[in-house]
Amino acid sequence: MLKTIILLTNTVQQQPPLANLLRGHNRELSFCSALRAEDLAAIDADVLRDARLVSFANDIAVPEKFLLQLGCGAYRFYLAPSQYPGLLPAPDETEDDVCCFSAIAQSMTIWPDFRKVVGLETVTVPDGTGITERERMVFSRLAHLFWRMSGLIAGEATDLPGVIEACESQRPTFAMMN
Repeated sequence: MLKTIILLTNTVQQQPPLANLLRGHNRELSFCSALRAEDLAAIDADVLRDARLVSFANDIAVPEKFLLQLGCGAYRFYLAPSQYPGLLPAPDETEDDVCCFSAIAQSMTIWPDFRKVVGLETVTVPDGTGITERERMVFSRLAHLFWRMSGLIAGEATDLPGVIEACESQRPTFAMMN
């Protein structure tokens, strides 16, 4: 039974709005805050049995031992400079040239073959957009994806349905991305 959400974020300022959004879907939840791997290691094993990890815009590698102790799964929300997650960008494309970004929600497991994309949104950045505006647009899309999926994340389901399974190598359809 889901009792605790562990929020692994990039900054402390991201924690309260994310927790409030999730709490709006499940008033019974308690929250643990984490910014680093050391913070995760400090969480008691009894808490992990009824917990779900949610990593939001954080690139910290979560230890396998930690993932195995979670009773309600783990999900990662992140950005990728690619329209098609899992496929390499075009050979002549650098991150500065990328005009399409994906906001991705993915299950986290120690077995790569079992990871799946559970949420996906894309944003196309118009030519001539400054770096600050591009970052705002892209991060806003990630926040929107989290908002859209918050009811599922705060719910009892231990395995969210995937929009792209790990074994699928096809490009997602337009309907999958929006």
